[in-house]
Amino acid sequence: MSIKDIENSIIERLKGTIQDLHIEGFPEKPAEFKLIHPKGAILVHYQGSSYSEPKSPGCIFQERKLEFSITVVMRNLRTHEGTYEYLDKVRDVLTGFKPENCGKMYPLKEDFLAEDNGLWQYGINFALTTNNIEADNDTNLVFLKRITLDDNFEERVVIE
Repeated sequence: MSIKDIENSIIERLKGTIQDLHIEGFPEKPAEFKLIHPKGAILVHYQGSSYSEPKSPGCIFQERKLEFSITVVMRNLRTHEGTYEYLDKVRDVLTGFKPENCGKMYPLKEDFLAEDNGLWQYGINFALTTNNIEADNDTNLVFLKRITLDDNFEERVVIE
């Protein structure tokens, strides 16, 4: 599953549960983002990945840990519909969520990001794992067509 597909599945999960805020991927030009929703917004973006050492000498197979940041942008901080309330909702909705072909999401950290004229921004980061496997570009592979097994009792088994 691609980064874009995972990000879209996170956005859809949030939209399916939190319907009273604007939810989208992080804007291409964050400095130009203007909150027009009366309550707030939730913005999702990919932070990066880390990889394990390859697990097999013959083929590259690694565990890939992806990190996504969810930014909560709200007009209120502590009220029942403020930033704190929605940080809790986001954590509840995404903890244990399992995008296709990935492990379950789990929170890593929450941070205060900024405040500007009563517009509060907090981030909550989540991680999930998936596999990174090398593409099979070797066209000279020889496929096994017949196996002959001999045991210690002079029995022969042929598998085709």
